[in-house]
Parts: sequence; C-alpha cells; structure tokens
Amino acid sequence: MSFGIWSCVPIIVLIIGALTTKRMVETLIVSSLIGAVIIYHHHFFTGFVGLIYDVLSDDTYQFALILIMSVGAMMKLFERSGALHSFRKKLSKFAYTRKRSLLITWLLTIVLFIDDYLILLTVSMSMKKLTDQTRVPREHLAYTLNAMSVSVCLMIPFTSWSVFAITNMRKLGLDLGDYLRAIPYMFFSISSVLISLLLILGVIPKLGQMKKAYNRVDRGGSLVPVEEESGASIVSVEEADGNDTEETDGSLIDFIIPMATLLIVMMLCGRNIIYGIVAALFCMLFLYKIRGIMTVEEYFACFYDGMREMSTIAFVVLFAYMIAHENDLMGFAPYIVSNCVKIITPKFLPLFIFIIMSFVAFTIGDVWALILIAMPIFIPMAQQTGLNTSIAVGALLSGANFGATMCLQSDALFMTYAGTGVPNITQIKAALPYVAMAVLISCTGYLIVGLI
Repeated sequence: MSFGIWSCVPIIVLIIGALTTKRMVETLIVSSLIGAVIIYHHHFFTGFVGLIYDVLSDDTYQFALILIMSVGAMMKLFERSGALHSFRKKLSKFAYTRKRSLLITWLLTIVLFIDDYLILLTVSMSMKKLTDQTRVPREHLAYTLNAMSVSVCLMIPFTSWSVFAITNMRKLGLDLGDYLRAIPYMFFSISSVLISLLLILGVIPKLGQMKKAYNRVDRGGSLVPVEEESGASIVSVEEADGNDTEETDGSLIDFIIPMATLLIVMMLCGRNIIYGIVAALFCMLFLYKIRGIMTVEEYFACFYDGMREMSTIAFVVLFAYMIAHENDLMGFAPYIVSNCVKIITPKFLPLFIFIIMSFVAFTIGDVWALILIAMPIFIPMAQQTGLNTSIAVGALLSGANFGATMCLQSDALFMTYAGTGVPNITQIKAALPYVAMAVLISCTGYLIVGLI
C-alpha cells in the first residue's frame, strides 16, 4: 500500500525534530507515533502497540537486539578478566601518539572486515581508551569507524554486506564477477576509506565540528562531547579524561582465543556474527573458569552487567526499527524511487542512481530493505539503456553506503554510539565536511562515467 506524500511526514518530523531539539529519543518516539496515526487513523494507539509487537518479532530487530546485548556482555567480560587491558597494553607500544592510535584503529577495521557490526563494536570498545590516552576526541574515533565499517564491507567480496548484495544480484542474472567489476565504481566507499586515512595523516585538515572537538580537547576539555548535546545523549558515558579506575592485568590469550573462536565460527556459519559471538561467550565461560579467572557465578554477574549497560541502546533502536517498519507499510521507498525514475535520462543514470539511493537511504535507514527494492528497478533499467551494469551496481551500493553512515536512525550510528559514546547527531555533524567531499567526488565520478 502506498500513502503517497503522507509517507514522507514521519521522516520529515524526525529529521527536523532531531536537528532542532537535539533530543533523539523523544523525536524517534514522536515520529513513530505520527507514522501510526497515518497508517491506522483513529486506531493509532492499538496500531502503535501492534507495531511494537511486529518489530519485536521481526528477525532483523532480533538480530540487532541479540548482537547489542551479547557484545555488551562480551566486552564487560573482557574488561573484568583483564584480557582487554592486556590487548591494549600490546597496542599501546605502537599507539602512543594521536596519529598512531587512529591509524591502528583504521587498520583494525580492515582486519575485522567480515561484518560492519563487528567493526563498530569490537574496534571501538578495544581502541577508545587508547585514543583517550593520546587525547583524540571521541568524534574522530566515531568518524573513523563509521567511515570505514560499511565501506570496507562493500569493497571486500567476502563480507556480510557483499554476500547479501551478490545474493540479490543473482536473482537478476548477475554473479560474483559482476560484483567484482562493480567495486572500482563504488566511488563513495573508496572515497570514504581514503578521506578517513588522509584526515588521520594530516593531509586533509580538521574542519567544522571536528576542528571544534580538537580545540575543546586541546584546551583541556572533555574527550566525550556529552556536554555539547546532552539532550542527544541516551547512554551514560564516562568523561574519559584519564581518570579511569585501575584495570585488572590479564593475559593476551584470554582475548585472542575468544576472538579467534568468534571469527572461525562466524565464517563456518555463513558469516553470521551472532553464531560467532554466542560461541565466543561459551568459550569465555570455560576458558576463564579453567584458568581460574572467574567462577561461574562471577561470570554470569559480569554477563548481566554488560547486558544491562546496553539495554538503553537496545530500547532506542527498537523505535528506529519501528520507523523503518512504518516506512515499509506506507510504501515510502517505492514512492520516492518510482517518482524519481520518471525524470532519469540514460547519460545521467549513474549519477541519478547514486543521488536517489543516497536520499532514500538517508531518510529510511533500513538500507538492506532498500537494496532489495532498488536492484530490480535500477539494474534492468541499466540493461535497457545500455549502461554497464557494474556501474549501476557500484552507484547503487555507494548510495546505500552513504545512507548507512549518515541516517539519523541508522543502526550503524547507534552501534557507533554504543561503542564510542558519541550521539548520532554529533557523529553526523563531525563527519559532514568529509562526507560532503566523498559525495562531491562520487557525483563527479558518476557524471563522467555516464557521459563517456
């Protein structure tokens, strides 16, 4: 069912409300309630409650919920066991300056390329105290993670993102070879990776909110930007000014064995990170018990503490998924795409695909659902107009990449928030100049390849 222009109202309220009030939680709830009114009219209250049940029973939210809670438990266990402290001590031998700590963060995102959630949560929780020690504003850590996570997953053809894209391409007669040929045309993904590196190396200067963040820290201010946008904060984050409590000194093996278990089981189970994390949690239980690090009672007490700390994020993500579900019920994405398709000319098709995908992904946040909708539209269109399908795939996935990194209610931003403590709105403001550079490069590239 399509609600036409009315399907745009909740998204408009969300974007304007979040940017003006800086209160992400309340704006998400109000926007989802408005969506329920549009869909169910005077039955909006029962419809709203029904939507909560729908999202809770949806496997995509269940995936996010299990991931958020289990990663919280796993990182708390790493901290209490001293494994994470040991891992940081090894890295600290190399990460003793701002540039080095950020460069190691950048490299770790490539090492853990299998899944964007794995990158966002594991790398952030492993590196944030090291970047804190070198006085790196959390905004820069958040930008590096967000710029790299989805981009890396799209550019390597053996990840959760690329496998999902290739699976849908096969339904349209394309295969792995077509995906590989599309990688050089993923201009936004390539630009994001390079720009984030050049910013770390100092080739690209600090601009806008990022520059303000560094000025704040250099003047002795907090590394965490909670004082700037307290209304946007939905989790309690430490001040991170070097006053951390003393950590337990553990062994590096207590970090390496569970992480190796996670990666191996994840690869064996279709690159599904949930299987890997659950296996890692069982591994930690037996390993820490056998090594005398924790009793079973201490393990589960720590396990519950980690889950409890992530419960607020899980609750807020619920409403982000509700808005995505409402968009699906109202036909928002098909409405926008179908109307934009009418004005596309063949020479400008790559540019239009990128712009349309970027806009819709930015507004709805549910990027994988958008890929499912857009591929059967844009790939046949490219074939009919004689456009190289690899260019169309590259432009489509680049637009999806933009949406995943810049959408207010994107799960990627919430995962980054959970790991770094930087609110979604602050992440977007800090990243804006650099994302704008990537968008400009991408638009220029798609314009050129379309014209030639």
